[in-house]
Amino acid sequence: MARPGRALFQSLLHRSSIAFMLLVTTLLVASWVLIQDGTHGLRQAALTTATQNAARAALALKDEMQAIEARLWVAQREARPLPSIAFTPLPPEITATLGGVEPGQLRLWPLPRNPQAPAELLVFLAPAQPGAATAAIRLPVAALDLLLAPAPGTALRLVSGLGTELASLGTPGTVQASLWVREGALRVEASASPAAMSLAVWLIPLFGLGTLGFIFAKHLQRSDRVELKLTALRGSLARHAAQLSVNEARMRLSQGERVTAERREAALIDAWPQPVALVDAEGRLVTWNPGFAELLPPEALRRDLPLGMLTRHLDVRVPGKDNGRRGPGQRPRARGIPLLDGSRLYEVLADAPSPGLAEARSLCRAEMLARAPQLREGLRAGDADAVRLHAHALRGLAANFGLAALVPALAAVERAAQAADPAGMAAALEGFEAEFTLALDQLGSSAA
Repeated sequence: MARPGRALFQSLLHRSSIAFMLLVTTLLVASWVLIQDGTHGLRQAALTTATQNAARAALALKDEMQAIEARLWVAQREARPLPSIAFTPLPPEITATLGGVEPGQLRLWPLPRNPQAPAELLVFLAPAQPGAATAAIRLPVAALDLLLAPAPGTALRLVSGLGTELASLGTPGTVQASLWVREGALRVEASASPAAMSLAVWLIPLFGLGTLGFIFAKHLQRSDRVELKLTALRGSLARHAAQLSVNEARMRLSQGERVTAERREAALIDAWPQPVALVDAEGRLVTWNPGFAELLPPEALRRDLPLGMLTRHLDVRVPGKDNGRRGPGQRPRARGIPLLDGSRLYEVLADAPSPGLAEARSLCRAEMLARAPQLREGLRAGDADAVRLHAHALRGLAANFGLAALVPALAAVERAAQAADPAGMAAALEGFEAEFTLALDQLGSSAA
């Protein structure tokens, strides 16, 4: 047995191990894609949340700024102070930053923070000329804080146009969105943290790797048993191969015997002095000699020709005369010589006088006396196919020679054989035996 380290190395080089490693790599790549896709989706969701939160806060502040701007316009147009609005020159540091600003635009300026006083913004309309008295209002930053309402898990910052943070509420996050309330004057910054990835997402690759590792360990543990099974299978295959060799030798021997028998039958047929043909046990033509071939049309002579067609072709030979049918005295006679294997030789007496009715009955009687023992032997052997074949042949003979009582008895035997019913065949055969002797009497003999 190989050492564990060597077994592991050999297992890693096996095709199944390569497939295992490819599966692990595919799992890791799929997990990485899944985690990256999930992370991107969570960041997009956090950005959407921050943007929506900033938009709500910006709309609330925009309404407040529009109300203040309207009051300042009224005060400037009427040149009279309103409650909390004063006409004063702007401080020099503010005036210095208004270069290029369009007059009448709303501007916000964070006033210096006083630790004892709340933080304030100076809200004013840009004057037509520097140093002119301008309508302005001091707006506490706390008044704007009330308009900031961050959703849970997000934060909002109010930043002046100069970048000074005026207010901050909520918990800062990692994804930010920024919207201007008054362009160049005041903006809202919102931030949110992406939701935590589900623990199951991180456990998927770990669970998959653990499962594959367990399967791979079981594979290593079973390698010895697989090797033993393969050894046993090789032995079994060797035994089967030996048995196949024996069967092949037997089949060759059987085939050789069959070829020898066929050659012997062919030699017998060729040496026969009269026209003769060999018909198998099923009544089909097997072989013939040249004299027999001269009695049939060339296009009709073929192997497996049924016996009925064979006798019909023997009757038709002379073209152009009596519709191709042999005339009186020209129709050949045929006699059957049974062989041990159930086949029979049909010897034809060419151009013999036409047989009379007595001779035809004699031929029918001989055929029935040859078929009846084979029918009984088939029933004793339980061979339903042989019983059906001989019953069918006998029924045809009985029908052709007017043996009306024998036909239904043989039809019952044939039906029982086709249904493979031994009891039915035995009962039908009793009916056949009862009518068989009478049929032979009608043909001119009572010999059984």
